Amino acid sequence: MSTWFREVDIVDAENVPSDRGSIIVSWHPGGIFDRMLLNANIKGQVPFDGLIDDRAELEMVAKSVAVGGNVVVFPEGDAHDNPRVEQIRACSARLAIRAREISPDNPPVIVPLGIHYSEKHQFRERVALVFDRPVEVRENDTVEGLTDLIKAEMNRASHSRSNWEDRKLIWKARGIIHAERVRRNPELKVRQSYGESVLGARRVRAAWEWLATEKPEKCKAIENDIRGHLSRIESLGLHPTDLDSKPESVSTKGFLTSIWWWGFAWSFMLGFVTWSAIIGSLIPYLCVILADRVVFKKLKNESRRGAMKLYTAMTLYPLWWLFAAWIMTWFITNDASPLNYFSDFGVILPFLFSMPVWFIYPLMLWWLPIAARLQLKLYARGVRAWRELSMWKRWRQSDFDWDRLCASQKVIATRLVAIGDGLILPGDKEWTEPRIGIDDHEVILLRKTSN
Repeated sequence: MSTWFREVDIVDAENVPSDRGSIIVSWHPGGIFDRMLLNANIKGQVPFDGLIDDRAELEMVAKSVAVGGNVVVFPEGDAHDNPRVEQIRACSARLAIRAREISPDNPPVIVPLGIHYSEKHQFRERVALVFDRPVEVRENDTVEGLTDLIKAEMNRASHSRSNWEDRKLIWKARGIIHAERVRRNPELKVRQSYGESVLGARRVRAAWEWLATEKPEKCKAIENDIRGHLSRIESLGLHPTDLDSKPESVSTKGFLTSIWWWGFAWSFMLGFVTWSAIIGSLIPYLCVILADRVVFKKLKNESRRGAMKLYTAMTLYPLWWLFAAWIMTWFITNDASPLNYFSDFGVILPFLFSMPVWFIYPLMLWWLPIAARLQLKLYARGVRAWRELSMWKRWRQSDFDWDRLCASQKVIATRLVAIGDGLILPGDKEWTEPRIGIDDHEVILLRKTSN
């Protein structure tokens, strides 16, 4: 998971108690990725496939939770591509109620979990696991009532929206607001962690829902302005934060700095690191792509398609590394190897030629995946430098009306920030978490203004 995603943020993990058991409930947007992420980041898990086959299995899992275990449940059952929680099953409520009956003095809690992907099945994207406040299981809870509460909490934790376009718009509005706050206070981080971005999106969603209820005409007007502005800057390949990144003086020094970083990244890549990454990754990568285009594309469910790609990669890469490490060992240690012609050049090859076979093979087996990850980091550095070069080139174009785009965004951002500053939102020190089953926008309060 740390290879597939370039950033995995765990937010509020302390909401999973250590002194009693918990039933962690989550929506299921990522298929196999959801399960693997939680297996990697939640300790003390009770083995459970999410389906209660009979009374005996319910009793077994409930006893494990009652004595302090953690069980992960996806109450929706199947993974899906919808932007909100689907109809959920009663399995999590039944587990919670039965575990409480077994351990009434130290009952387990239900912990809603929001899983937030920047792009679900795209390699090297970002993900945040946000653990929400625990829900106490009461003595008089019924299966039906507790199931309804779980669904409401899952909707809040997953930032549910009616469609993906609205959800994406909220995230983009968050980007505009963050860019404006950085412009006003340069000491703020220009780039947030993904967990911080998720909290920002929660705040925007709450304010958006409140505005749509209290002032629907104003909400619609702002929405239209944001869509128009975003359409203009995206057609130019820009992001909201790019508009405030232009320095006051477009100097040659900044341009040369970007060139230096670009050259630095590529000078390291075009050598032993790159060749090792190609040898260790190209063949299994092409096999996964071929399988996806020939076989997996027939799957209608994108989550299952992504899961099959990941399963295939997890099978092929280790097998290929075992074989490729053996081939590289032969090339390095065998007298008939054509690499012997280069033994007098460089530093790395002569060092390797002097090592015994029993040392070279495990070294190559370790190096192949390491080289691939190092290549990714160098490539990311090179891409950022190239983007900076492109921005410097655009800034120096006299016919590009940068100031007009900046002014347009500033007007929109000022309106959005004014709305947020006038409300008490999640994350503010005055914020009070809503009661269980109540959404954020239902408890938003206006700030009191002093005369």
